[in-house]
Amino acid sequence: MKTTTIKLVSIIAFIITAAFLLNGCGSAAKLTEYDFGADKVPSVNAVIGEERKVSGVATGTENGVRYKQYTYETETMLDDLWAYYSRLSELGWVVTQDFDLAEGEGEMQLGIESADEGKILIISISFTPNRYAVRINKLDGTLTNN
Repeated sequence: MKTTTIKLVSIIAFIITAAFLLNGCGSAAKLTEYDFGADKVPSVNAVIGEERKVSGVATGTENGVRYKQYTYETETMLDDLWAYYSRLSELGWVVTQDFDLAEGEGEMQLGIESADEGKILIISISFTPNRYAVRINKLDGTLTNN
């Protein structure tokens, strides 16, 4: 009897967790910006003007650096990321790591000074032909011109 109760509680906990995760991904697909307090970054969906399926959402702190990450599923990775890169460039974001979208796999990295003095925002976008993960980090630092 005790084992059955434990299994039932575990199943219910799994279902509740899955429901929260699915709801979080659905809400993320409708975001118009990624919010870091004083810093607002336009979301991929807002820039491309279409909704892409969000298959993962993560937020937290890693090595003292605050981050938010959104994973998107798409059949148009190249078009999506070219449009996103172009818009961010117009807003003053600079390339901090060279990339080639035409290769089909890799990582794009852009940075900008934060509204908070002494901090910067870095967007790292790892991409494959049908998926990309947008990770925004807010950390101490300044951007320098090379």
